[in-house]
Amino acid sequence: MEKIDIIDGVIYVSNAELEVVKRLNLDELDVDLTYLEDCKLFTFNLTNPIKRVVKFTKLNDLNQMAEFVEYLYSDMTEQQKTDFDNFILLISEI
Repeated sequence: MEKIDIIDGVIYVSNAELEVVKRLNLDELDVDLTYLEDCKLFTFNLTNPIKRVVKFTKLNDLNQMAEFVEYLYSDMTEQQKTDFDNFILLISEI
């Protein structure tokens, strides 16, 4: 597992070659991700380019530039790191 994208309630898990290796429905998981409500794309990078989460509220198209917030793992609180790690573990075990 290298990358996890959440788009429209679907979780896409990709390998190091960024090939989708697993698809899951978000509503089948027992996790609280209510902060995704205004999100177009939510990405977990596990190592490449760095360990982080990126939340996109707008995506690039002909009329607008993407808008996103990046959360570096190294800057997260201990609770945020635990939540990140637990989510990754949950996805890897399914």
